[in-house]
Amino acid sequence: MEEVELQPCCDYGDDNDGLGFADKEADESSPATALGAAARAAVGVGARVLFYPTLAYNLARNHISPSRFHWWDRVDSTHILLGAVPFPSDVPRLRDLGVRAVVTLTEPYERLVPATLYADNGMDNLVLPTRDYLYAPSPDDLRRAVDFIHRKANGGGLTYVHCKAGRARSATVVMCYLVRYKGMTPAGAYKHVRSCRPRVSLADAQWQAVKDFSTGVAKK
Repeated sequence: MEEVELQPCCDYGDDNDGLGFADKEADESSPATALGAAARAAVGVGARVLFYPTLAYNLARNHISPSRFHWWDRVDSTHILLGAVPFPSDVPRLRDLGVRAVVTLTEPYERLVPATLYADNGMDNLVLPTRDYLYAPSPDDLRRAVDFIHRKANGGGLTYVHCKAGRARSATVVMCYLVRYKGMTPAGAYKHVRSCRPRVSLADAQWQAVKDFSTGVAKK
């Protein structure tokens, strides 16, 4: 069986922002597990509290070293840009790059762009709310996102796939796309995405979601 070594997911300032969880678990929407209600609530509160401080941290890194800390990156051999939460000022820039669709993996409090702004710039927006840190999109949401990206690619447009930092939740979706439509293994997809965006790192439940998605694809 092919194995891959996951990078540590506790680099402060990204989707798994430095909380140092010893046991990385997912909510009931993930195929990996089930956190108790109290633990889920605690993670949700922590994610809200840390959202703006960690967003500021990411912005500072991008400002200090824009050549190394990109807000988004093109995923080679695809019609995908993988990146962090966009600001309203980013939407025209993305449009000019050829983006015609956006997949949003964030919860409502993490969204900075109103849906009307995407529509005004000719972009379709698929919103699949997924909690930050230890969580993966549900199997149904992964299928919806992957097929949405594929349809847009067939039309020639780019899709911007984002979470807060473009590091975990959104990378999970992109890896599943590579598995489904580029014939990659989970390990191959992980290596490919990291070669394009080196700070990508998955929590255990997110990696398990990619493997489970791959198993489902293989059975078809």
